[in-house]
Amino acid sequence: MRDQNAQQMLAKVMRWNDQDSVVDRVPRLQLIADYKYDDYQRFGPGRRFIESLAIWLNQFEPDDRATALQFVEDYLVFFSDKELSHLVELAYPDVIVQERLRLVAEEMDIPAHKILEITKSSRFQELQKKSLYLGLSDGARTNELRRAAGGDISNEQIWQAYELGEAKAEDMLSELRSTLIAPQSEVKNEDVWRVFEEGGVAEANKLLDELRKAPKKLKSDARFNLVWLLDDFSGSGNTYIRYDTETSKFKGKIKKIYERLHRGDLIDPEHYEVFLLLYVATRQAIDHIEYWAERFTSEHGYKPLQLRVLCPIEPSVSLAKVASSELQSLLANSKYYDQRSFDKHMAVGGGDNAKLGFASCALPVVLAHNTPNNSVYILWGPESFDFVGLFPRISRHKGF
Repeated sequence: MRDQNAQQMLAKVMRWNDQDSVVDRVPRLQLIADYKYDDYQRFGPGRRFIESLAIWLNQFEPDDRATALQFVEDYLVFFSDKELSHLVELAYPDVIVQERLRLVAEEMDIPAHKILEITKSSRFQELQKKSLYLGLSDGARTNELRRAAGGDISNEQIWQAYELGEAKAEDMLSELRSTLIAPQSEVKNEDVWRVFEEGGVAEANKLLDELRKAPKKLKSDARFNLVWLLDDFSGSGNTYIRYDTETSKFKGKIKKIYERLHRGDLIDPEHYEVFLLLYVATRQAIDHIEYWAERFTSEHGYKPLQLRVLCPIEPSVSLAKVASSELQSLLANSKYYDQRSFDKHMAVGGGDNAKLGFASCALPVVLAHNTPNNSVYILWGPESFDFVGLFPRISRHKGF
């Protein structure tokens, strides 16, 4: 009954007086609502998509409602919670482990196709423990990544924030050192493996016994070698790294992270790699981060940042150039916008308004837990503003 009332509300707003129009449009909208849109986490209690769509469309002038509805039907890109979780599940086996395999293969001069030999090496196991994982926002889903790793990531290797306090950093290093027990013997695991491959089972067992019986000691000076920075989405890349022309300084999360790492307690400044792993990112963000991160790291003598993206969004998705003239006019219409959305945080992206979103990315993208401010305003306008978006956004920055 609730769905039927919502459909009647939508038909009334759209002025569909004939049954054919309702039958042609509503079932498809209801299907995608059931599959995805109803699960938008910023909807109020009991709120569903179809009624939200009707209320949203009612804000437009009658002549603009068909264009607004077509925008939802033809352009909207919605990442559901299940889809984002699937990307997180892929992150560890498809990206993180593969990078570790590559690094060990290059370091030990093992052919890349000899996966078993690489994974059996002590260096591969060591790098697994010497990997540090830091979330860059509340969308990093660090808890999901740890579970997806199947026990390969301990609680003391992963943290939901990139700004580590002294006490937490010391706890992580202490745990790392307690897991890295070094045998006081010249025999290594790879030596045993090579002997075994050559057919000397008895000799391999002797070497293994020697390795097991050797006295142990803690690696008291152990530090992390691999740093993984995790986040769910980037639309422009400005939050991570940018150059402020007024102060002639770099700003952003990456700058802060590198400065923290180079204090020398967490990592060995001479032996480390930093990866930025994004579950979803636009090509605009990818190009921006790669360019400015390379400038920043090279100017300061840091190791280069290595960017990995699981699901890239190509420029063709942006509404800046490919949308119809009717939709372009709709997005530019000040009736469907509230200038209060253009605060000091939005101003970092340039321009003088937020109609096309932060840095004028003009994205039609919605994430299940929140709508990025890189998307067009008509999608994310907050509920407290004059024009409310179809998927209202909760800002991470609050004014008082």
